[in-house]
Amino acid sequence: MKNMKNLIIPLSIIMFLFGCNQEEQKTEQKKETKKTVVTTAKSVKQTYHPWQEYNGTAYAYREANLGTALPGRVEEIHYEEGDFVKKGQLIVELSAELYAQALAEKNTLEKDFNRVKRLREKGSVSQQKYDHTKSKYEAAKAKARMMKKNCEIRAPFSGTIVDYLVHEGENFMFSPSLKPNYSHTSGIVQLMRLDKIKVEIDVNENNLKNISEKQEAKLKFDAYPEKEYEGKVSKIKPILSTETHSATTEITVNNRNKMIKPGMYANVKIKLPETEDVFVPINSIYRQPGTGNKYIFVIQKDNTVTRKSVEKGYNKGDSVTVKGLKPDQQIVVDGKNKLNDGDKVIVDND
Repeated sequence: MKNMKNLIIPLSIIMFLFGCNQEEQKTEQKKETKKTVVTTAKSVKQTYHPWQEYNGTAYAYREANLGTALPGRVEEIHYEEGDFVKKGQLIVELSAELYAQALAEKNTLEKDFNRVKRLREKGSVSQQKYDHTKSKYEAAKAKARMMKKNCEIRAPFSGTIVDYLVHEGENFMFSPSLKPNYSHTSGIVQLMRLDKIKVEIDVNENNLKNISEKQEAKLKFDAYPEKEYEGKVSKIKPILSTETHSATTEITVNNRNKMIKPGMYANVKIKLPETEDVFVPINSIYRQPGTGNKYIFVIQKDNTVTRKSVEKGYNKGDSVTVKGLKPDQQIVVDGKNKLNDGDKVIVDND
């Protein structure tokens, strides 16, 4: 009986070991059957010029509300809204009563000055009287010049007349323009240079280091979605907004056909300095459902995959830059949705 007990114990051990061996074989078989067929690509390091996108608004390249230093009545308007005028051309004439009065005073003092000048040359009047008469005459000339300027408005630059704030027969008074987002100074006529347009964008302080004058820019306007315009960064304000912590930046665009209108919305892309990054196919990135986390499956030498977290960057065609990946690594493109970390795969790129 004692011998039978000794025999039963080894048999139990043998049966246990046999069962364990079968389980190991089943596990190995499952691993073999779990291999997923995938297609792959290699991560590539490339140099490129990234483009930074911004939203902006179009403004006239130059604008001014033209008025006079003194109030007056508008007598005659020589051009209509929409007309182009060259620098120096007379646009508006105002009442000239004050100028006529100043001119008469100047002419009278001119005669007095010429008479005193002749007497001074003969020594008949004192230097003091000569200087006094000359000063009055010079003051009268300056007054007449000022009054003449207040009788007419001439174009300070070549441009298009876009609006009259005061019309013929009306009195011009000092009152600011009520139109938002344009020049708020008082005036009679609004003049804009439209053969060029400036588009203003706000560049965040973190991106300012990448922006400089003369950088290339591409622009699209909602009014012309199929047309792309070329421009350049022309000005970066030296101060930042205390509210948005951004600097207003101007992009200059040629507008010879006057298609771009001030106030239009613009989408702006600025070409940044050359940089180097690792690119992968866009469809190699796996987004984890419910979390939004992005991963790439990297194939190891033994054909197992390692799931690696990455940050998606700049898109270039069908490729995208990623942070957290080295160049020349073999990555899964198709079949990634069936994989888990550590799975074995079969590569089929044919």
